[in-house]
Amino acid sequence: MRNAALSFVAGTWLVHGLYNKLLGGAPRHLAIVQAVPGLAGAAGEYMLAAVGVFEVALAAWILSRRAPRLCAATQTAVLLSMNLVELSFARHLLLWPAGLIPVNLVFLAVAWSLVPGPRSSVPGPQSRVGRRSPVGPWSLVPGRLRTRLRRHPIPIQAHFRHCLTLTYALPADALLRLLPPGLELDTLDGHGFVAVALVQTESLRPAGLPRAVGQDFFFAGYRVFTRFRTPEGRVLRGLRILRSDTDRTRMMVGGNLLTHYNYHRCEATVDASGARLRVAVRTPDRTGDLDVTADLSDAALPDGSPFPSPRHARRFAGPMPFTFDYEQETHAIVVIKANRTNWSPAAVRVDVGHISFFDQPVFAACTPVLAAAFHVPDVDYRWERGVHVPLPASTGKRS
Repeated sequence: MRNAALSFVAGTWLVHGLYNKLLGGAPRHLAIVQAVPGLAGAAGEYMLAAVGVFEVALAAWILSRRAPRLCAATQTAVLLSMNLVELSFARHLLLWPAGLIPVNLVFLAVAWSLVPGPRSSVPGPQSRVGRRSPVGPWSLVPGRLRTRLRRHPIPIQAHFRHCLTLTYALPADALLRLLPPGLELDTLDGHGFVAVALVQTESLRPAGLPRAVGQDFFFAGYRVFTRFRTPEGRVLRGLRILRSDTDRTRMMVGGNLLTHYNYHRCEATVDASGARLRVAVRTPDRTGDLDVTADLSDAALPDGSPFPSPRHARRFAGPMPFTFDYEQETHAIVVIKANRTNWSPAAVRVDVGHISFFDQPVFAACTPVLAAAFHVPDVDYRWERGVHVPLPASTGKRS
């Protein structure tokens, strides 16, 4: 994986420097440089050649593996500076101005993944289930920009090959402490609910781009069912992210750069054979370990389920039309709307070997009860850009 990331990062700089600039493979690059004041005409040509030589040298530096932290910092400073110049003077020549910095931050996240050693945590919204985010290039990005970028700034689409969701019922009081200001717990008969979504994802990419550029990966997500009342009085049902696990480093780092979804790296095995679907996950911190087998031919609610019928259970099948999170820096809720096709959840019987997420101290005083399990195959999914909704000053923190 590290070698693939190394080749990708070095190859990107090499293509841009050698082909696009030195060999003139993309005339648009010259036009962008010449749009900068003082670089019209021949001056722009000389500057383009100098930048091309620098990018080729940078590719060689990356491949040498020398001083990886300084190399990543240099890439960050250079690329973000170039982006700011392009947005200031040549926005009309860019293919996708709104996505320029977000996409390049994902690229830089891959560049920083080549730096050895543990990643520290980024200050931000915390909960008692240990919300953490890797840093990478964040140390060189201004705080205000960092906050804005984590609002899910670009629409994303993907295909779910398999989506297996387990819904657990817990006492409402046990889940209230996990909610930030502005969100209410979605309950039924005194129970709150946590969804454990196990998703085999294909071709995740910015909306509008071809499937071929998308990322395939496994995803495990832990979400609590909540409600949010908008300033206009509309009540939205959705999910608040507690933790996410993925088997792709690029997805983990990029997800933490552009969302509040709290991604962690995992190793996952998904075995779909006949009418059985088995999912096993292992994580370095052991908090996301699980082993689940679903019988897709057997539709029944688990024994002891608080749901009186599958119809009631489907209201908590997840994923929901909205995802919410709290932005501590601005005392606001970020609302992300989802659109899906072919969403027909079917109840299935599951054998749960273990889910270590519920071993955390915050759940010590209660026993999660498996309330329902649903499976949905072949779903096209799209997340819209996040919407920033400020909260009234009177909406304070929970005790």
